[in-house]
Amino acid sequence: MRANLSARENIALIPLYQKHFSAAEASRQAQTLLDRLGFAAIADKRDPDMPPSERFVAKLARALILRRPRLLIERPGAMLYDIPYPIFLRELAARFDGTPAKWEVFDFDWNRPLYD
Repeated sequence: MRANLSARENIALIPLYQKHFSAAEASRQAQTLLDRLGFAAIADKRDPDMPPSERFVAKLARALILRRPRLLIERPGAMLYDIPYPIFLRELAARFDGTPAKWEVFDFDWNRPLYD
């Protein structure tokens, strides 16, 4: 993420440059995604102003905005050390029930019981 941009601007970069949407449309898509994730309030926050969980959501939104069929999350505890992250991930994923995207978490073997 670019530290000088807000969460919404960082997310909007993806459709702006990869899908060639207008800046207004890319920004609208980014805000809609933050709303869906339940984190609309972070839209105007810059990276240095966010705690780890909000930063994770902004990065997650950057991945989700492409609407790819598979999302890999590698060692989430490395980023989400400020919250109980297995619960947090389940809550975020639940907001996307009914979509074809499959979320997969790769973590250390000793963290496997956290996901059961």
